[in-house]
Amino acid sequence: MRDFATPRDITRMEDCYFYHTMDLPGIGRIEGDWNLLPNITEYLGHVSFDGKRVLDVGCGAGALTFYMEQHGASVVSYDLDKTGDWDMVPYVKWEQRLNVEADRKTIIDRLNNAYWLSHKAFNSKAKVVYGSVYDMPDLIGAVDIAVYGSVLLHLRDPFLALQNGLRFVRDTVIVADLAGDSETSRPYLGFLPDAKTLEPKDTWWNLRPQWVVRAIGVLGFEDTEIIIHTQQYKGQTVYLYTVVGKRTHGQVIPANPR
Repeated sequence: MRDFATPRDITRMEDCYFYHTMDLPGIGRIEGDWNLLPNITEYLGHVSFDGKRVLDVGCGAGALTFYMEQHGASVVSYDLDKTGDWDMVPYVKWEQRLNVEADRKTIIDRLNNAYWLSHKAFNSKAKVVYGSVYDMPDLIGAVDIAVYGSVLLHLRDPFLALQNGLRFVRDTVIVADLAGDSETSRPYLGFLPDAKTLEPKDTWWNLRPQWVVRAIGVLGFEDTEIIIHTQQYKGQTVYLYTVVGKRTHGQVIPANPR
């Protein structure tokens, strides 16, 4: 049976990987591929976290976790550790796939390290559960808010990931993702992997916000809003969307967090 993770004592920056830019107390600014800091309120849908229990799905190094905690939330962070498997596209012709999958486990471990280094720097009380997004344990308990920060496009089964997480959510779900290059307003889920180019390696979907609205509606969140915003990726401006959904139907599992 899974339990909340035991904190790691991480002191060496070279053992860490930061995907998002973070300002760490006592350390300073750590640059990442993504810098959400200037527009993070838009990324999180202008939702208030004060006094809320929040599930951060795909927490990475914890940029969203620690921001939400600083704004009054009690957070459970959820992610893979090195015993889990990244959702790589299984191209039959990809000869280096096994080597890359092994490398991804190293990246996951360094992300976990970055989280725990940041956790200590922020003197955080956030709890962590490691596991598959398709099999999230009842240990998590009921939460007020779940956040899926740009993770669904990297998952083989984004609906199953939503279904697993939203059963914990009493009130609000926040889903942020790339706005993509399609002009359609239909609930579009475009399959990206191409056997001819063997690309992309770990991005599965052009996932439109209207699809998210339709999917979370099925799961009991029919009161929705779509917010379009810009963020910085490697110094370039990128368009993203955030869908905020409020629960209108259904029940959550009993609240029993330890």
